Amino acid sequence: MALIDVIIFVLYFAGMLAIGVYFFRKNKNIDDYYVGGRSLGSWHIGLSVVATDVGGGFSIGLGGLGFSIGLSGSWMLFTGLIGAWLSAVVLIPIISRLSRKHQFFTFPQIFEHFYNHRVALIAGVISAIGYIGFTSSQLLAGAKLASATFAELDLITALIIMGAIAIIYTGIGGLKAVIYTDTVQWIILMSGLIFIGIPVAYFAVGGMEAIKTTLGPEFLSLTNVSWQQLVKWAVTIIPIWFVGMTLYQRIYASKGSKQAQKAWFIAGLFEWPIMAFMGVFLGLLSRVAFENGMFADLGYGAGSQFDAEMGLPI
Repeated sequence: MALIDVIIFVLYFAGMLAIGVYFFRKNKNIDDYYVGGRSLGSWHIGLSVVATDVGGGFSIGLGGLGFSIGLSGSWMLFTGLIGAWLSAVVLIPIISRLSRKHQFFTFPQIFEHFYNHRVALIAGVISAIGYIGFTSSQLLAGAKLASATFAELDLITALIIMGAIAIIYTGIGGLKAVIYTDTVQWIILMSGLIFIGIPVAYFAVGGMEAIKTTLGPEFLSLTNVSWQQLVKWAVTIIPIWFVGMTLYQRIYASKGSKQAQKAWFIAGLFEWPIMAFMGVFLGLLSRVAFENGMFADLGYGAGSQFDAEMGLPI
């Protein structure tokens, strides 16, 4: 672990907390805190949506798919593009109009409007249970990245640290803090992949010649996945765009229906092809490195047991 690694992590977390403190001071009322004053533009909303949907969990998962099956793993996020664009056309015009008219703050309020308080309560409980798993996967992905970077940091400690910081900046800054930190984190993620992660890994493993020599042609194919798997991804991912409570809150926070729709179109394009191919390609490069024994000094020699989802962090 180098000093520069520690400095980068400390500055990153300090920056996230600073954004939370800034919006704590800027928020004037509950509209500001819960729905960003209903005044946020397409780009901030769009980047927040894709950061929330893809985030650490999908990023690590994409790396794992790239490690396991290659470029065909990118089809997982194609379902995200479909879901985002479908909900932009079908869902957003209705929800945006209702949220403005009735001043909604939460996802269950939609159910209370159409049904009653009991249905709203059930919807809230079900969503909360679902988001425990979703949020946990995001935190776990970040903790895996941190523990892979710092050998002295165990996974549980990393998980506690990252969870505490996320709770603090979210709790004090409200939705604007979440959306602006999402934007910053997405820019950092994209910049890191484009300018550091992918080019450094590509040349470190030996470029395209090493990829073709080490891996079978199926890793560079887009058909190395079964139709059954595609259906599973579609069934599990597309509906999220119609029931995800964090997505409803971002519709409420948008300046209007048009801005929200544009945000969803932006998010869809960032999911596929942009993030999809970058994530699986980096995972593919980690497979090349693993097969050539480049992780041996970390205790993962070629042929040893290896968690595919650790490929991208390492």
